Amino acid sequence: MRRMFSFDEVVSAVNGTVVNRKGSISGTLFISGVSTDTRTIKEGDIYIALKGENFDGHNYTSDAILKGAYAVVVNSATKVPDNAVGIVVKDTCTALGDLARHYRFKLGAKVIAVTGSVGKTTTRNLITAALEPSFNVYSTKKNLNNEIGLPTTILQAPDNTNVLVLEMGMRGRGEIEYLTKIANPDIAVITNVGYSHIGRLGSREEIRAAKCEIIDGLTEQGILIVNGDDGFLSDYVRNIIPLNNGLAEVCSDKAVTGPVGIRAYDIKDNDGTDFSAVITVGDRKNVYENMHISLSGSHNVRNACFALFIADFLKADMDLTRKAIASYTPMDGRGKTYYGKKYTIINDAYNASPESMAAAFPSLQNVKGKRKIAVLGGMLELGDQSSFLHEKTGEAAGGFAFDKVIVTGEDRDAFIRGFRKNNKTTEIISCEDTQEVSRRLSEIIREGDAILFKASHSFGFETLAEGLINDDKD
Repeated sequence: MRRMFSFDEVVSAVNGTVVNRKGSISGTLFISGVSTDTRTIKEGDIYIALKGENFDGHNYTSDAILKGAYAVVVNSATKVPDNAVGIVVKDTCTALGDLARHYRFKLGAKVIAVTGSVGKTTTRNLITAALEPSFNVYSTKKNLNNEIGLPTTILQAPDNTNVLVLEMGMRGRGEIEYLTKIANPDIAVITNVGYSHIGRLGSREEIRAAKCEIIDGLTEQGILIVNGDDGFLSDYVRNIIPLNNGLAEVCSDKAVTGPVGIRAYDIKDNDGTDFSAVITVGDRKNVYENMHISLSGSHNVRNACFALFIADFLKADMDLTRKAIASYTPMDGRGKTYYGKKYTIINDAYNASPESMAAAFPSLQNVKGKRKIAVLGGMLELGDQSSFLHEKTGEAAGGFAFDKVIVTGEDRDAFIRGFRKNNKTTEIISCEDTQEVSRRLSEIIREGDAILFKASHSFGFETLAEGLINDDKD
């Protein structure tokens, strides 16, 4: 059985008090794993009972013991089952984070943390792909990037992990600060600062401050890598990053201004994107020519450059890194392009913001297709700036030569108003809901069309994209 922790080690890490209702324990007790879900608990695990708005893990402590848990971590001695051993803490969610922080340093892996308004999942996955040929890498799965998901990811990392790649999400101030002080990254990445969650935070300045909280957990020799194309972010960071930490820039359309960074150049569309890049570290320059990614757009070149820079920084096998980046395939819903017999479909429907919308439009423009059809839903959590930002997004869309646009969402009229500022001729089909979008699309679509699906997740556009892909395969 795996010996992840000794029991005493766990007690110390979470600053807990032992309640023993089992009697004497002979020898040293070892914990083989950590679980917060009795449905997946294994013999030898320790069970941490989390409490949320709609659930309370303390109701399942007896089940955890019956399924083989050696001990339970709870917020009250009264929650320790009969004939069981418990560790009582003030807050079990905090205890989960404390134990993850302890394991992070016990593991001894390099830790890379990624945050940003747009592109953090794609960047995380590209970094993982770039490093996997050279290291034992463990990374965030799906969207487990919050106060439960991040420490759980750390605690699930195998003993032989060399590199941990973690994603950090947030909805308000203080959340990334909490996560970064658990992960203590050696390398932190901020992909950009946009308008996501502006309805909660009120301004881009507040969003920027929230994203920059990632700096607070950097290790002493840690390095922060930021989007150098985003002057709103990079200019700000230069004034606040502690002097004992490093700063690097990633740029896709301008020169790096500092002594450390990576710049992409010769960016060309080619069933994805071709590019070259040069990494600068003081007087040293490493040039990587004839790179390729299967994704479209300069924003995805920049995401790939984050991965390329980190691989170079960690002295990965760069030939293998190059091949891994070239063969990377995005997850469904995150810009993955399907080239079918009848249609070309860009499924970018996992989520939407003004920045990700603007980045998706060139992808449709550049992909092959007899006609270009943009199927667009609304962008959520934009607060009182929603109408204005939908209008600006429509204005951006109007600058592209799309053949038809189908749009839905509460602010679709604002989007159309913006679109018409730049484009008076393209047909726009305004729909009440996703069901009408599906019906109208089926009426107008033709063989040879290229279709972009882009909306906030709640619109369910990924179902439309998947249905069209399945239809194409029939």
